[in-house]
Amino acid sequence: MPGPEAAGATTPPPTANTTPPTAAADVIDFQRRALARTNRQDAMTTTPEPPADPIGELYAVEAEALYISQGMTLTSPATAAAHRIALALALNAIDGALDRGYITADAHQRLRGTLLAAQRAPDRL
Repeated sequence: MPGPEAAGATTPPPTANTTPPTAAADVIDFQRRALARTNRQDAMTTTPEPPADPIGELYAVEAEALYISQGMTLTSPATAAAHRIALALALNAIDGALDRGYITADAHQRLRGTLLAAQRAPDRL
């Protein structure tokens, strides 16, 4: 008896499975997979919130009030960027003051912490 390899033999076309899947059948839940993918992407693109800092929060509110009084807001990307640049310059200044011996290491550490917190004000709004 010749096998399917014999000349002229054809393989029957696949037929659609018309029976409903049983409880034991493997079913891919595409909705859950899409949700899991979205959650993974959110976890990769979001930054963790900094710990509660009442002084930083107060600074952000006061800084925003000052900017608003000048017709600007820290929620504007351009204003927020300018604010961060200004604080980066202040950080450079206190680093230089430490290098020249104008301030103590303790004062430098305190000032640097304060300025870094102030630099994050746009992120708190």
